[in-house]
Amino acid sequence: MRIVNKLNESEKIPRNFGIDFLITPSDIHLIQVVGDNPESNVRTISEILGVTPGAASQQLSKLSKRGLIVKERGLKNEKEVTLSLTDQGRIAYKNHDIIHEMIYQRLIHRIGPLNDDELQVLLRVLYAIESVYDERIMEVRRGETMKLPSDKKPDSKEQAS
Repeated sequence: MRIVNKLNESEKIPRNFGIDFLITPSDIHLIQVVGDNPESNVRTISEILGVTPGAASQQLSKLSKRGLIVKERGLKNEKEVTLSLTDQGRIAYKNHDIIHEMIYQRLIHRIGPLNDDELQVLLRVLYAIESVYDERIMEVRRGETMKLPSDKKPDSKEQAS
């Protein structure tokens, strides 16, 4: 739980990606998706991110106003908007990749060498964590609540806190 809390806290802090202003992690990850999917549209981006097209469009408009992406009307279909990175967007995109690589190298250094068995256990643990979070995200998006055991009601002390 501590790691999740730290990741959540980290996601709130704007960062320097080598351009004239700071960018939030959610913005740089949207820039990454646009950079990884050249000439994509809002619907494609929203599907990749798992958000509604309206939410993606709002965030993309903000990045467009900040000069990081370009929204261009399609030649064949004027309703279709294709997305691409500006020069500033490409700088941030490339620097984001460099920072990720530096973080991966830091992790590798801290973990140290692993034999094949240790690596397999680590991968199994990470996959389990990822798959549980994937399941939970889908449950929450569908509006499902976790069923608590009916005999596990908080006592009066727990309710007071």
